[in-house]
Amino acid sequence: MRTSHLFKRCSEIVVICLCTVLVFYLTTTMMDNKRSSRDVKADCDCSKGDIPTKQDTNVKRDAPTKRDIPREQDILTKQDAPKKPNVPSMDDSPKDKGNTFKVNKKPGLSEQTDPTCAREPRDDPKVNPLAKFYSVWYDPPTEVKKRDQVKILIWTELWDKQMRKVLPKGRGAKCSSMPNCIFTGFRAEIHEADAVLFEVSNLQKRHNASVMPKVRYPRQHWVWYHTECPGFPSINFETYKSVFNWTITYRADSDSSGAWGSLHRTYQRLEVEGVDPKKDYAAGKKKLAVWFISKCNTQANRVAYATELVKHMHVDVFGRCGKTVCAKWNVTCMPGIIRQYKFYLAFENMKCKEYLTEKFWRNALANDVIPVVLGANRSDYERLAPPHSYIHVDDFKSPKQLANYLMMLDKDKDKYNAYFKWKTQPPKNIPLEEGVWCNLCRELTNRCPNKRKLYTNLRGWFEGENRSMCDPMEDVEYKELQFENNRFKVASYA
Repeated sequence: MRTSHLFKRCSEIVVICLCTVLVFYLTTTMMDNKRSSRDVKADCDCSKGDIPTKQDTNVKRDAPTKRDIPREQDILTKQDAPKKPNVPSMDDSPKDKGNTFKVNKKPGLSEQTDPTCAREPRDDPKVNPLAKFYSVWYDPPTEVKKRDQVKILIWTELWDKQMRKVLPKGRGAKCSSMPNCIFTGFRAEIHEADAVLFEVSNLQKRHNASVMPKVRYPRQHWVWYHTECPGFPSINFETYKSVFNWTITYRADSDSSGAWGSLHRTYQRLEVEGVDPKKDYAAGKKKLAVWFISKCNTQANRVAYATELVKHMHVDVFGRCGKTVCAKWNVTCMPGIIRQYKFYLAFENMKCKEYLTEKFWRNALANDVIPVVLGANRSDYERLAPPHSYIHVDDFKSPKQLANYLMMLDKDKDKYNAYFKWKTQPPKNIPLEEGVWCNLCRELTNRCPNKRKLYTNLRGWFEGENRSMCDPMEDVEYKELQFENNRFKVASYA
């Protein structure tokens, strides 16, 4: 009897133990299932059927996937381009979420405290009237590993094919202040490019998606590069609205400088070449004035002024409008001719703000000849050119008065040499300006990482409101140019 009771008691204990083990097992299994479910939801929205696959788990979180990258047609269409009303104003905090791209950001610095992200006054339409022609907004800053180099892709050919030969090769070969830039012409590297450069003269006149990049990558800047003034448009601006992020032109208010010359580059060259303070710059120059001109009939103003000028002094004319003496790309021919003269007519084809071209910097100053300038206002030359290095036609009442002054300098060695004293007296605090490629490299390196900009009206910015960037040419009686022994011969236009 006692044995039967003991056996029954042991059976109950065994059943209790088995039940306890079973409950523990079921509880553990349910907890594991819940944890797994939370992990899946963290990686996908299961309600939309977005189930992660093995391939998905191998994708790096910081790398943009194909669906993260906006298509060109999505960005460039009118309805998707950032519109002015939707863009934060200069007084508002950033509200536009933009695209959730990873950007470089210094640890511990906010947009307000990071000096590279300070809102620029020139982006405020109240300060700069041209700011209404582009949109500026700030994407939310996030952290990423800083890139150790900047890559610039040149998408189009360049107007001057020789320019490709002087591109910086590798890191720091030409850009001493910015050794981290690489330039490339291989379109297959577009996914690595921080900027894509489009030279205007080699763009399609109307926007054509088939010849533009197929994909626009996050944080990539598309750069519009133009060396000429607004008087020579080469594209249909209306079709290029909301395409470009940055500009490179001769103007100082461009996103990156593409000026034909600068004080920095001029004095840097003199430092390398050396300057003799006692040099007589009139010595060996037996001829008076020279003019190289390739566009003969495009603008009456400079042609008419020169036509009147040669009635009172001798001017030799070369180029398409005179005697052809140099092949187009012969870079050593022109300097050899120009250095025989005391004056060079640096007459620009348009009177545009800050428009100082190679006629002034390369043809005249670099060859130790005094430039006689017609084009930009005198105030622009005072700000951009070496002091007392040029003669501006606006300082004279007539071409005859100018001719008399030039012939006086021709006979007075001391007064002539006074125009070269600037070489030994460099101004203080010359702004750094190393040329178009190195300037772009520096701007990309120092850019605010989360600032975005888009030109919604490129024509308005380039030409100015009511085309204010260029002064109208004065009404003058047009004279056709004829040449006889390299001198003007005036004939009434029939």
